Amino acid sequence: MYFRLDPAQHPFPRCPVNWLTGLHCPGCGTQRALHALLHGRLQVAAGHNLLAALCAPVMLFGAVQEISSSLRGTPRRLTLLYRPWFGWAVVAATVVFTLLRNLPGPLQAWLAP
Repeated sequence: MYFRLDPAQHPFPRCPVNWLTGLHCPGCGTQRALHALLHGRLQVAAGHNLLAALCAPVMLFGAVQEISSSLRGTPRRLTLLYRPWFGWAVVAATVVFTLLRNLPGPLQAWLAP
């Protein structure tokens, strides 16, 4: 269903953070980015939300790793996505991305949805 419904054309809910503050949260543009990724339009997806476009392959890798570890019977804690440093790296990247997309200047124009 989501593959067929384009978020730019249909009335999906607006981001409450953007609606209330005018700032772009790290998730702003993610619906449109995921729709573009489902259709193989990588450049369009990166234009809507660069963080979501970069995280999609990581999530796919994590899903494959989860399936393979459950089939082999190895514990989850041995997979990459369960390492503490990886979680902190994701948090840091999200904070930096949010700050950069809300600062005035060329980066804001490039990172805003």
